Amino acid sequence: MATETMPIPNDESLCREFSVLLVDDHAIWRDGIRSLLEDTEFRVVGEASSGKEGVEIARTLHPQIVLMDIRMAGGDGLDALRTLKSQQPQTAVIMLTSYENPTYMSRAVAGGAAGYLLKGLKRVELMTALRAVANGEMLLSREDLAHSLRGLSATISIAQDLIQPLTEREIEVLRLMATGLGNREIGELLFVTENTIKTHVVHIISKVGVSDRVQAAVWAARHGILEA
Repeated sequence: MATETMPIPNDESLCREFSVLLVDDHAIWRDGIRSLLEDTEFRVVGEASSGKEGVEIARTLHPQIVLMDIRMAGGDGLDALRTLKSQQPQTAVIMLTSYENPTYMSRAVAGGAAGYLLKGLKRVELMTALRAVANGEMLLSREDLAHSLRGLSATISIAQDLIQPLTEREIEVLRLMATGLGNREIGELLFVTENTIKTHVVHIISKVGVSDRVQAAVWAARHGILEA
């Protein structure tokens, strides 16, 4: 259930600022996360105490990243996740919960989450996760990603037109992304540089209109690309 241990990216993402919305019904928890993110590139722009309130605030603030609990009084996080992603598909939502539940994790990924973290993680683990998402890296472990994609079936035709269709190379990269491989590993398999793969990933995410690698993999599963 835990995420893979990933190095903190040492690139341009550390020079940028990312807006964050906290959604949890415990004010003490929100205060703690806000404190952890002080003096980092992640700026808390708003807080909400329920899923419903979180969706409303996100609609106004357009945060780049949302940290959201699952079980909350006044509005379930998984329901809020689906609503928020339907309105703002390019916002990355990370579920941060006390429940180590594979079913919850699969529902979260299917609903649009970029990752699934357990409360109680250390500050360095939270920062690594946030920086991974900000840097376009995979937040789920390969095992968790595979488990989450297993329950998805192709319900949308590949023939559904994109404004910019994926190239054959991009489809190849997307299939490898969906196995949980990182840019360097994909580059080694395709005999190209890591930066070349990073460029492909950016184009893929933009073309299919999602926020992150996890949701690009979900998109591929739902469009039957992984079965080809």
